Amino acid sequence: MKQRLRSRAKRKTVSRGASAAIQRRLATEDWWRGAFQVGLYRSTPSEPATDWLLADLLARRVRTAVPVRRGRAYAWGWVDENTRWRLGAHGIREPRSAPPARPTELQVILVPGMAFDVLGGRLGHGRGHFDRLLARRGALLVGLCSENRMVASVPMEAHDVRMDVVVTEKRTCYAPPAEAKLERLLAGAGHAGRPRAGKGTT
Repeated sequence: MKQRLRSRAKRKTVSRGASAAIQRRLATEDWWRGAFQVGLYRSTPSEPATDWLLADLLARRVRTAVPVRRGRAYAWGWVDENTRWRLGAHGIREPRSAPPARPTELQVILVPGMAFDVLGGRLGHGRGHFDRLLARRGALLVGLCSENRMVASVPMEAHDVRMDVVVTEKRTCYAPPAEAKLERLLAGAGHAGRPRAGKGTT
């Protein structure tokens, strides 16, 4: 079932317009402005881009980490406006050097995937790299997905990690666990009242 979904997703491209709209939608959320330690992926050509979001974070002096290849696996590494980049495995841009970041330090993590569903189900590439990056987590997990790759249901196994939020160019979908994490995130940022985001889809 997962392989069939991957095959279908590969046939559906992510346009530059969709990537831009996904990033703009995410940037309007109160909780995005409330985060001050963020992990995000650098995209392949088949994934929603994060370049604009990375620039936004660095311009606001938000502590930002990206996946860095360490041997055969990946770990988080801090980057800033002075980071020098190179082209790494699978065509992904990686920092030439980056101080290690602990997963428990991150408040929000942006996660790529082949497909998602509205309850946070995620279909990865099948290599398990990002699942291992999320193994120790307390962060708000945010999947970025073009609308044409949203599916009715992603088959989930015991080791699979669900997202708290899924953002497309047309909507933002909140899974039930998101509310408590959003409360903590905005409280830590000094925002009064309840988060603007609620359950379901906006």
